[in-house]
Amino acid sequence: MRLTSRCRELLRLLGAARWLTTGQVRRRFFAAASVNAARRRLRKLAGNGYLRKHQENRMQEAIFALGAKGRAALAREGAAGITLERKPPKQMEHLAGINDIRIAAETAPGFAYFFAAWELPGIGWKFPMVPDAVFRIGERTFAVEYDRGLEGLRYFVGSKIAWYREGVPGLPLTGVLVVADRETRMRTLAAAIGDGSGRFFCTTLPSIRRDGLPEAMTRDAGLAGEPCSPGLLRRENSLTAAEIPESTGCGECAAGS
Repeated sequence: MRLTSRCRELLRLLGAARWLTTGQVRRRFFAAASVNAARRRLRKLAGNGYLRKHQENRMQEAIFALGAKGRAALAREGAAGITLERKPPKQMEHLAGINDIRIAAETAPGFAYFFAAWELPGIGWKFPMVPDAVFRIGERTFAVEYDRGLEGLRYFVGSKIAWYREGVPGLPLTGVLVVADRETRMRTLAAAIGDGSGRFFCTTLPSIRRDGLPEAMTRDAGLAGEPCSPGLLRRENSLTAAEIPESTGCGECAAGS
């Protein structure tokens, strides 16, 4: 089977994302194709050993990880240390949510890099708190906290948000994107954060999937959605290229072979 350069991008994305749902792959690579066309392409890649498919039952959406041939293809391009996923993690919903945010960041104008929590140790993350992700758009660097309502509000605000407010040494963040799984939880978080600095931005995962990142994170404009605080995004601190390396960004993946 001949792989297009665009489909190699899908393999590179899976090397970083670990698992992607059918919907995520379609949204990122097959947006112009039908659901059935995307499924056929994924089945072909899985059948040829480039992807590994997992589906609990027919009522659940299939998820995909790198297969042995996919890892070998990346190794030929110089990628090393990629571990094949044997089974989905117990917190698959959390991982999928982070990858939804990854896709929104990668498709935003000015995208530079995205590193999820499981990738941060590999680039030398030494801080006591580990965000769900760190990404850069243009000259702006953001941390991500994806909240599914499983942590107590006191811990979330008293520990995580307080840590961001103190500032991260050597990591000048422009802001923190707080993503909730539903609108009621988002409003609860926004009220608890009570931000007056304009550095915290609240949205929901359905909004991320539908509309991408909040508008103010990609340019100076008011937030489209529910902000943690009113006002514009003012700070423009960023990491240097030496502090965070380039990530494996992805282009589009053709539906054909």
